[in-house]
Amino acid sequence: MKNSIVKFLEIQEYKIGPIQERKHQELVIRAEKKKSYQNNCPGCGSKKISCHAKGKWRLKKHSNFQEKLIYLKVKRDRSICLRCRRFFLEELPNIKRYSRVSENFIKQSLKYLSKNSFNDVGTVNQIGYQSLKNNLYDNVDPFKLIIEKIKMLESLDEIYLGLNGQSFRGLDMVLTITEVVRKELLTILPSELQTDLERFLKQLPLKIRLKVKGVAMDMTNKHVKLLKKYFPNALIVIDHYHVISNALLHLQKTRTTLPATRHISIPIRQELNKNREVLTPTEKQKLSRYFNMFPELLEAYRAKERIRSFYRITKFRKAEQKLKILKRELLKSRE
Repeated sequence: MKNSIVKFLEIQEYKIGPIQERKHQELVIRAEKKKSYQNNCPGCGSKKISCHAKGKWRLKKHSNFQEKLIYLKVKRDRSICLRCRRFFLEELPNIKRYSRVSENFIKQSLKYLSKNSFNDVGTVNQIGYQSLKNNLYDNVDPFKLIIEKIKMLESLDEIYLGLNGQSFRGLDMVLTITEVVRKELLTILPSELQTDLERFLKQLPLKIRLKVKGVAMDMTNKHVKLLKKYFPNALIVIDHYHVISNALLHLQKTRTTLPATRHISIPIRQELNKNREVLTPTEKQKLSRYFNMFPELLEAYRAKERIRSFYRITKFRKAEQKLKILKRELLKSRE
């Protein structure tokens, strides 16, 4: 039974002791390093080592199986070399010094992260965002695509990329790069800085860069020149999420500035953010009451809904005509 557990958890370098089950769906396995994995002296390389002081038993996260966190209970003894009399802490297999997790736990977390969000992985494995991010960049080069991603891009006739800056709970910004047709995450750059993006683009093979026919990005326009340089065949556009978000921003700005002259509040922030088709009859009635009082607000709301409906058009020529009409109407409203 114990041999099966050792193979399953990939801890062949340890001999396991008692297994305890704790609260919150946790298993604790006591593990001692086998004598055959004894360290040499880091100074002279001698194998004549003696234990100088016993270490304390500490818990290290090792795995997650069927919603149970599995901990290894290990200790790191202080040893002395009998030849050069040097003191040193022994090394434990697959557990770095001062680390609270094993190498297996990091590998499992990164594999789960490849298909899930930082939030999901953090919740399941009880690990913070910063620790996950550090492990990611310690084990994966974000500026160089892995072989599987390169093979996938090489198999495509046309490539459409999406660049999007994201933050996790208001922390530092990262830049995600995806293949939008396949909905495949390519990499997560450590920042939105142009130097990091250019470093990544230089690593892309030329034949892949020439296949890129479109790039969708946010409204900052800070990477446009760089993208044109590395993707000469690509059409660079603003993705629809940021266009609609910008329309919502101007709509809410109109809502907050209009009452200043009349000293009347307009408490319909949530209703304005909702799509027209999901409004309840009560919410529609509430909107109509304020639209009658403020025609400018109605005009801004209609513009937001027209922009939304524009992205549901599937035929190019029809979309082109609608875009011209939409531009004309928006220019008139500005007058």
